[in-house]
Amino acid sequence: RRCVRRPPRLPASRGARRGLEQEAVAAASPVLLEPVMRVEVQTAEQHLGAVLSELTGAPSLLDAEAGPACARRGSVEKLLTPSDALRQTVLARAPLAAMVGYASALRSLTAGEASLSMEFSHYARVEPAVQQQLLLQMRGYV
Repeated sequence: RRCVRRPPRLPASRGARRGLEQEAVAAASPVLLEPVMRVEVQTAEQHLGAVLSELTGAPSLLDAEAGPACARRGSVEKLLTPSDALRQTVLARAPLAAMVGYASALRSLTAGEASLSMEFSHYARVEPAVQQQLLLQMRGYV
């Protein structure tokens, strides 16, 4: 059996490597990306205002209970009104993280009368304020 001797790993070399890695990351200017969903909500006209407010993150009764972190950050792209005008269709895009719990909120707002569908659209940069909050959480400061 042959014994292969490896060179010792010195703490100085680990520190130098770590410093070079940090410099490389800082020079690359990394950004966080988040998945953005295409959202389609069908609702009766009487609930349209509440649905739009909740989707775009405007303050609502549900926000008072959950706090400011529950803003949906959605953007409405289209509002479709069929010829019979009984139901409105809202087409929007919103970050996936902001849509957690939206189906329950939608049921509460519309007494279960609205329908929701979501599908992946694209990745987008995380807003700077949200990115700072996420980094603080990842580092254990929050």
